[in-house]
Amino acid sequence: MEAKRLAGLSAPLKWGITAYLLLASLGFCVAALMSHYHYGFDHAKTVTYYLGSESEMAMPKLYPQILQAAHVHSFTMPMVFLPVWLGLHFLSLSDGWKKLLIAGGALSILLYNSAPFLVRYESSSSVYLFTIGGIGLFLFFLAPAGLILKETWLGTRANNAK
Repeated sequence: MEAKRLAGLSAPLKWGITAYLLLASLGFCVAALMSHYHYGFDHAKTVTYYLGSESEMAMPKLYPQILQAAHVHSFTMPMVFLPVWLGLHFLSLSDGWKKLLIAGGALSILLYNSAPFLVRYESSSSVYLFTIGGIGLFLFFLAPAGLILKETWLGTRANNAK
């Protein structure tokens, strides 16, 4: 049994898929802007943001503050990624590529959510996990989202002609 192709879906479903992927992508852009506002993509500023600084009169982030952000992200990020992970089923990628994209997204979520705790309570040198996790979030969401959009609007309908 061949998998149904995205290109053969009804127009309203295609529009729904497209709207979801574009709005979620916009959410990633807003998150990047927020990160830039808070610490300017600078590791030293990120460390100061979490550990505080007497010279800058910045208070360290408290455990409940970090926990609250981790709680929200631990629930929402998998929900943002799930439709993309499910959408991979409709692409003609090998299972190995699909597994890589899913594992890469899951690992990026774990790295990005654990980074604040590690910076604050273990070692400030863990700050690089923000960069790795953040780039991973963008890469492992936007790459499959782009492939899904390409298949949705430009793919072949051959499998649905039966």
